[in-house]
Amino acid sequence: MVFCSTTDESWRKITVYVQPGKTVAFIGSSGVGKTTLINQLMGRNVGATQAVRGSDAHGRHTTTGRELLVLPEGGLVIDTPGMRELSLLNGNFDATFDDIKQLAQQCRFNDCTHTQEPGCAVQAAIQAGSLSEDRLDNYRALLNEATTNQNLRGKARENAKVERMFGSKKQMKAIIKARRKNRR
Repeated sequence: MVFCSTTDESWRKITVYVQPGKTVAFIGSSGVGKTTLINQLMGRNVGATQAVRGSDAHGRHTTTGRELLVLPEGGLVIDTPGMRELSLLNGNFDATFDDIKQLAQQCRFNDCTHTQEPGCAVQAAIQAGSLSEDRLDNYRALLNEATTNQNLRGKARENAKVERMFGSKKQMKAIIKARRKNRR
């Protein structure tokens, strides 16, 4: 189920999960609206939030600690700080993207990349409007991430994450050093 923290009614869908005697934790990337949804469930502002940045339409990392809250109608909710990066270790792509898998079986070539090969059933579905280009892009991105993460272990996975986020360990250390200097 998809929730939107910016619409009045969307947060009401969550109430079926947050009942007396149950505890629910909100987790996700920084700035996605976890605390905004919790504020709506509470009926008042219990956690600080910030507006979405106009420059790139992304949320801002605001929550810095975990907090257990008792909702007015009962039930408990845990607000958590956002995660700067969530990585996929494995996934059931056959179940999640069964529509793409079924279409791929109809492609003319067994090794079809679904980009520009003749007889590609996936591209035909996109052209017909029965499959969105975004869904295929998401499939490719998640499959690539899972493959990359499965090939990396421990320290190598951490190093790859640092390189994706900062470019290199040296750049990461420079950014940390600059932030510490600015806080003084």
